Amino acid sequence: MTVWLRTHWRPLLALALLIVLPLLLLGSIAEDVHEREPFVWEAPLMVSFRGSAPGWFLAVARVLSTVGSAHVMLPFCVVLLLVLWRKSRTIATYFLISVGGAVLLNVLLKTFFVRARPHVVPWLWEEGDSSFPSGHSSMAAALVVTLTALLWRTPYRWASGLLGLIYVVLMGLSRIYLGVHYPTDVLGGWALGLAWAGGVALVLWPRLRRAQQHAATPGTFPHDPPIEAGPQSGGQTGS
Repeated sequence: MTVWLRTHWRPLLALALLIVLPLLLLGSIAEDVHEREPFVWEAPLMVSFRGSAPGWFLAVARVLSTVGSAHVMLPFCVVLLLVLWRKSRTIATYFLISVGGAVLLNVLLKTFFVRARPHVVPWLWEEGDSSFPSGHSSMAAALVVTLTALLWRTPYRWASGLLGLIYVVLMGLSRIYLGVHYPTDVLGGWALGLAWAGGVALVLWPRLRRAQQHAATPGTFPHDPPIEAGPQSGGQTGS
């Protein structure tokens, strides 16, 4: 058992951080939202955050909400998808499943829970659909996890992860500050995006690695190599 854990601790840690813990968090919040259980700490937190945030954060929040909106994210993702498609169909398909799947799941959950938007502090941004989970937050988390996975075999992976984490946190905080989301909406959105994109990355990791290696080889652009079924080793996830 000890030897097995030493060999597989990386994929196990990735499984816990990317899928198990986010799903537990999402499930716990979703259960209470479905049963209309109040989160008594949310309103005081929203009021305190609105009152204590620096004045410049309003501009940041509005810019982030604009960047995270469908009007900006949709064309951005379409252009990025086309760029990836020219490089590798496998990589492009991974991007589509990872990001597109997170968006679709968010829409389905919003339709199912139909949680009303908060009216705790005056809105500083107009929104129309339901509140749980936060679409901006889930999209941000899924996009960052996806791009970090694509850059994992490069020297830019840590910069991507760090800058992405800052972006994800600021995106969620901005939605709370603007008054259009409860904190649990943001937590649920983060958990959804992380669990879905992380799960897709773990499942497709061997295939994604092969496609990245093939795309980086001169003379192979833009086709993908034949893929052998199944991962070669569970320890590849953390390499």
